[in-house]
Amino acid sequence: MVLYDIPDIRLFWSEDERFLNQFIGPHIWQRIKFQPLSRYPPLVNDISFWLPSETYSQNDFYDLVRTIGGDLIEKVVLLDEFAHPK
Repeated sequence: MVLYDIPDIRLFWSEDERFLNQFIGPHIWQRIKFQPLSRYPPLVNDISFWLPSETYSQNDFYDLVRTIGGDLIEKVVLLDEFAHPK
């Protein structure tokens, strides 16, 4: 990790060609520096909101997020649900 300036150890288990192809060189002595796979840094946003239970589907929200964010959105996850007893 130090030799190539790799920030995350999980990348060593990656099968992504963009990562693997960075380390193919003509000589073992060639100086190689890791280039990030995306020009956008990782970003995590937590949001909370109220939704009517009778007309809502989780896929509706996922579709909305991906429509607005496009290819920048990698993952949408529902972490928690709360339903007030009333």
